Amino acid sequence: MDNLVASKPETASLQTPADEVAAGLMTASASLAKLSVAAGVPVVVAIWALLSPDRLLSREMSWDLLFNLSGAWHLHYGHVAHVDFHDPVGELNFLLTALGFSIAGPTPHAFLVGVTIITSFLFTAAVIVAWRRLPLVPAVIFVVFVCLLALRPANIGDLPTAYSFAMSYNRYGWGAISILSLLLFVPSRTGRGGDLIEAIAAGLLLTALYYLKVTYFVVGLGAVAFALLVSPHIRDQWRIWVTVGGVTALNAVAPYNHAYLADVLGAVQSGGVRDSLENHLMNFFAYADSYAAYIVAFVVAAWMWWSGRAPLQLPLATAFLLAAGAFLLTQNAQPYGMPLAIVIAFLFVDQLRQQRAAPLLLGALLIFPLLSIGTSALSLVGYHLKTGCEQCLLVVDDTNLRGLAVPAEREGLLAAFAAGHTKEPLLNRTRAIQPRYELSQYEYIETITEAAALLAEPRYRPGGVAILDQVNPLPFMLGWRPPRGETLWSGAGMPMQSPEALFADVDHVLIPKFSSYSPGTAAARAKYGAYLANHFPMRRETQSWIVVSRAPAILPP
Repeated sequence: MDNLVASKPETASLQTPADEVAAGLMTASASLAKLSVAAGVPVVVAIWALLSPDRLLSREMSWDLLFNLSGAWHLHYGHVAHVDFHDPVGELNFLLTALGFSIAGPTPHAFLVGVTIITSFLFTAAVIVAWRRLPLVPAVIFVVFVCLLALRPANIGDLPTAYSFAMSYNRYGWGAISILSLLLFVPSRTGRGGDLIEAIAAGLLLTALYYLKVTYFVVGLGAVAFALLVSPHIRDQWRIWVTVGGVTALNAVAPYNHAYLADVLGAVQSGGVRDSLENHLMNFFAYADSYAAYIVAFVVAAWMWWSGRAPLQLPLATAFLLAAGAFLLTQNAQPYGMPLAIVIAFLFVDQLRQQRAAPLLLGALLIFPLLSIGTSALSLVGYHLKTGCEQCLLVVDDTNLRGLAVPAEREGLLAAFAAGHTKEPLLNRTRAIQPRYELSQYEYIETITEAAALLAEPRYRPGGVAILDQVNPLPFMLGWRPPRGETLWSGAGMPMQSPEALFADVDHVLIPKFSSYSPGTAAARAKYGAYLANHFPMRRETQSWIVVSRAPAILPP
């Protein structure tokens, strides 16, 4: 035994210069200034890649981006979320873009300004949390990982080339819940001097999650409760953390949030909750190879605890993160991709660092967040380059939608249908066997710009406008007052209001012949058709639209 002990320094002395460099990188302390600069540079570059083009490129689900712009337009006019307009998504999603309006003006670019604002908040919170817990290199990776989740122009689980800003609240939510989880399940290495600051940061993260999407807030509040049971550094400060959880929970149910909760409940009662066990199981097994690493991580964490190499907190925290991530995934419109589970890698980094594990082992654990960073970076680089492709984009050059770009088509199918070149409109030309009766991005922009041009004619008085489609971008596009009482998103699983409530503040209703979601338009025509026939005489019909308006909203010829 004595010989074995004596041999350790000799073994250590055999480290190569590369080993020493790796050890230094993986154990170097993260000063606040070093971390801020090292993480700030790539984040600023990413923001530049997103903001510097003079156009915003939307390759998929452009109507979801316009949903955000429409909600922000309501706030711009002083309307109150969930009172003057309705949606189960929280107000913060629209407030960020409304702030962008005040900085960049009423254009799609304002949405990107909002992305920058929320990224700045996430950067600050991530730096505060990672600085006290991780060595410099892992801390930088964590901060960049979180920020690029928010900045990437593609949803989690989508291809990097999706170039979509749909459901941006999910990207923000994954980032915020990741920061909160690191705070709750990894203890600080720098003492308790900043515990109060971290508690305030946690409270702000929870509040932001609540006003982004309720499901993330529920998971965040559950994480605080679970950490009080399993995390000694949280349990030792239980008064602070009970206060954080209690205050944010009371805010959630406060009277001024009752309208918000009513919108959430209305969506739940209309089928907004994704509760199909069969679909969840199919998604899991379809991407089982992606989840295998997470399951292995839990097994390793349990083994480390069983063998005395780690506290019970490690497998318990790992299990919670997997369960929480799986729950969030079931309620998101994405088949796979669970950024919260990547936080498990940082739990292992902290545990192995305390055991002075080999630096290469610590570095190997960081492959998971590095791959996520690589995906986000690839998406941002591709997006930046694609926005400069003049011949492959259709760019809107008028209305408040100016600067929005979508993939160009040689000849829009709507135009081909109107010219008699095809008898079957809106077929998916890339899939000759199975037809598609929904609009492409190009065709959607064609139809809504046509609608805006119609209403811009002198015969139509500016007033409230409604569309029997998923979203209503026309008030924003025309700069008109948005109608009070509308439901921002009228897609599947959303409640349908009574016609008296929906059209009370409406002067013009546009009925699309080709919509972004034809079953929804068909259901709306069935429910509202008789009311519209009695109160809104038909004024115009084009290849894409039927326009009906109240008599006072039409000027005499």
